[in-house]
Amino acid sequence: MTVILGVVMTVIIHVEMTVILGVVMTAGVNQLGGVFVNGRPLPDYVRRRIVELALLGVRPCDISRQLLVSHGCVSKILTRFYETGSIRPGSIGGSKPKQQVATPTVVKKILRLKCENPGMFAWEIREQLTAASRGYHMAEPQRSFYA
Repeated sequence: MTVILGVVMTVIIHVEMTVILGVVMTAGVNQLGGVFVNGRPLPDYVRRRIVELALLGVRPCDISRQLLVSHGCVSKILTRFYETGSIRPGSIGGSKPKQQVATPTVVKKILRLKCENPGMFAWEIREQLTAASRGYHMAEPQRSFYA
C-alpha cells in the first residue's frame, strides 16, 4: 500500500511540475514502475531519501528498488554526494566555463608584441612566447585549432 501511495504521489508531483513550468512534458515510466520526466532532475525529496538510505547502510540496488529509481540514477546521485557533499543536480544544458589558458603575464607579453609590431601573425607571436617561456619558465600557450 505504501509503494502504491508513493507512486501516486510521484505522479501527482511530476504532473504538477509540468503544469507549473508551463511546458508540456511527457512523463515516462521506468522499468521499475517509477515515474520520471525525461531531461529533468529527480526531485530533491527523492535525492535526499537516496542519500539518507545510503548513509543508513542500504545498498544502492536496494535503494533503487525501494524508491523505483534506476540504479544508474542512484549511483550518479551518490557519487556526486560523496565527491561534493551536495545532492543538488548539475546544471541543465549550457557549456562548462573555459579554463584560463593565458595568464596575465602572457597576455601582457602578447599586447606588448602587438604594439611593437601590429602586423605580426599569430604563429609569430606563438613562436616568440615559446622562446620566452624557455628562458623565463612561463607556461607555453596551447595551440588553438583556429589560430
